[in-house]
Amino acid sequence: MARKGVKEKGQRSLSITAYAVTVFFTLAALIPVLWMISSSLKTDKDIDAYPPKWLPSIPQSVRVTIDYTGQEPQDNVYYEKDAMRATWYPWMKNLRENIGEVEITGIRGGTMIYRAITSSSSFHVGQPMVVPSAMFNDTLMNLKLPIIKEQKLSKFKWYGDNGKAAGDTAGIADSALAAKFGEFYGSTAFVKGKVTSIVEKSAWSRLFDSYLSLNKLAKDAAGPMGFFQYFLNSSIVTLSCVFMQMVLGGLAGYTLSHLIRSKRWQFFWIMFFLATIMIPDISLLLPLYLLMKDLHLVNSLLAMILPHSAWGIIIFLFKGFFDQISKELLQAARVDGASEIRTFTQIVIPLSIPIFASVAVLTFIPVWNEFVWPLVVNNLPKYWTFTVALNDLQNQSNVQQNMIMASSFVSMTPLLIIFLFSQKYIEKGVSFSGVKG
Repeated sequence: MARKGVKEKGQRSLSITAYAVTVFFTLAALIPVLWMISSSLKTDKDIDAYPPKWLPSIPQSVRVTIDYTGQEPQDNVYYEKDAMRATWYPWMKNLRENIGEVEITGIRGGTMIYRAITSSSSFHVGQPMVVPSAMFNDTLMNLKLPIIKEQKLSKFKWYGDNGKAAGDTAGIADSALAAKFGEFYGSTAFVKGKVTSIVEKSAWSRLFDSYLSLNKLAKDAAGPMGFFQYFLNSSIVTLSCVFMQMVLGGLAGYTLSHLIRSKRWQFFWIMFFLATIMIPDISLLLPLYLLMKDLHLVNSLLAMILPHSAWGIIIFLFKGFFDQISKELLQAARVDGASEIRTFTQIVIPLSIPIFASVAVLTFIPVWNEFVWPLVVNNLPKYWTFTVALNDLQNQSNVQQNMIMASSFVSMTPLLIIFLFSQKYIEKGVSFSGVKG
């Protein structure tokens, strides 16, 4: 007869409660993240909608055909201005609509003479410069066209007499957005040609234009790499700090654990490193800045790296983990003629992967998220880290809510990846280093 396992009274209810609590807090943590991802794909109108909308609306592509048949032929600049008026003016009038792109096709005598395309990422970046308000006139585009061409906000392709046959026009589509564009063209005389067709189609690829806008916004300040320059700066600073913490902290922890024989000196240095943890970071801000200024490192990435070369808490964690390593094993290596460096690199490090992974994560997260020190020590945009760039992004007039959500998600992605792939090492490292939660 099979023996039944003995179960403690209340064990099942305890397990159910534990799972329920875990699921609750997991959902509580995931809901803001999912809302942020969803909002990065929405328009301001969808974000502010009530009741809240979780799924983003699909951006619409508005395709307009303008016929110049019967008019005197003009140069390509004349038609480019007309295409820009047909794009930027009605778009500004319908700023809160979910427009993914506007495509203007010019025809004359049944032949396509030009095509102009403007994406939502380009429009929202250039809108404060080109159409800062909904007040338009005939001469406005004379001033704004050079800006559009310099910033490459719209793509204009001139075919002239070599264009292909235009085909039949479809008329004005029976949709709200097409009707609004048609109403604008019919009630104003800004567009010189005759609007014969307005077609509205879904533009799925424009869902991610908020991410493209980030790069275009930063190009003037950060250089040709745009917003990726800030991402690169943060990566260089963070990875350099992680490397220095592991090298210097690991060597210091190994020295305290196995090389300093005197218990008095061990205690002194442990207390010294622990005392540095108690110093508020804000009190070190001015001395650190003056030091970096004397070293001529202000406005450089090195100024953000050096203050994070070795933390007392990291040295303490390494020492706690190295104390668990067998002293007989290290002594055997020394008897065989291994130097301390060789012992550390070939024996200690392979046995200490968990604590190195924990230190990497514990360093990566605060350095990547650091804001005050990079803001103080760097005032040149090309040296900004991601957090400083995010602060500047929120203060710009042409930034929409979805761009802020997109930038927040991009800045959070490395942290999620690092934590997911190193979680098991963190658990081992903390359990062996003597840190109790």
